[in-house]
Amino acid sequence: MNKLHKVLLFTALCFLLIACGPKVASDSDLATAIQAKLYANDATRAANVKVAVADGVVTLSGDVPSSDVALQAMNAASGTPGIKSVNNQLNVAAAAVAAVTPPPVAAPPVQNLAPNPPPSERESRRHEEMIKHEGDHDHDHDRDHGAPPPPPPPPPITIPAGQNIAVRMIDGIDTGHNQQGQTFHASLSAPVTDGDRVIIPVGAPAIVLLADAKGAGRIRGSSELALRLTSIAYHGADVPVSTGDYEAKGGSRGKQTAIRTGIGAAAGALIGGLAGGGKGAGIGAAAGGGAGAGFQLLTHGQQIKIPSETEINFRLSAPLVLNP
Repeated sequence: MNKLHKVLLFTALCFLLIACGPKVASDSDLATAIQAKLYANDATRAANVKVAVADGVVTLSGDVPSSDVALQAMNAASGTPGIKSVNNQLNVAAAAVAAVTPPPVAAPPVQNLAPNPPPSERESRRHEEMIKHEGDHDHDHDRDHGAPPPPPPPPPITIPAGQNIAVRMIDGIDTGHNQQGQTFHASLSAPVTDGDRVIIPVGAPAIVLLADAKGAGRIRGSSELALRLTSIAYHGADVPVSTGDYEAKGGSRGKQTAIRTGIGAAAGALIGGLAGGGKGAGIGAAAGGGAGAGFQLLTHGQQIKIPSETEINFRLSAPLVLNP
């Protein structure tokens, strides 16, 4: 056998192997094979079983007289070569289930072998049974219609440290008259929020502590004060707050003060809330007259004054935890 004959023989063998190789059955072929199996079975032939095949997945639907017939149909479908899985949508007819379910057999009546009690005793027993029956009925009613358990309380809300809390002073503060340790009333000038949700609204009462106060000396010296926000009203209760100090310092005699510098540069930046009216509105009008007037108002005699309606920003030094 020469080389050409060998090549022709090899090519013929390859075509023969390809022609005799396994063929992949189509969905319609699979459906036909399953329907043939169902028709060959006496139980499934009489049932109304519909067969649908898509990508090797067969869906059986329709009504069958019993769960046993449904199981036989599923076995016939799953045992067909080429089927990947079976989706059972068969309905077992309710009438058929009722027909094959035997009625319960009543127990024979129990003969009362005990002698009949006298009428008075019978009435007493009947009364006791009625009371017991009513008690059982009330117990079942309470069990079936009992109050549902209360929902779990919502988790606490935490405002992180570093968040600003803006308040507007209601009481005025003067280092010439007020002393360290005194507290003053204020209210929120901006809401306390958690993301986009308002937790404490504008106007909520707040308490500001005069943490440190030092008046200027008669001959030489400067006035200083440090304020601290200590609590905010939330749901009718004062919640403790930890913030950093808001500090202000006046200059010594003959020198400008820090507050005067702020008034001259920003036309009353410290009194940011005077436009809101109230008893601080007149003070705001005087402060707007010029830097010199602001100096006399806030640091007269080298003392620091925080008028009513002044808006102050505090920064939380610790998280503020609020229980809803």
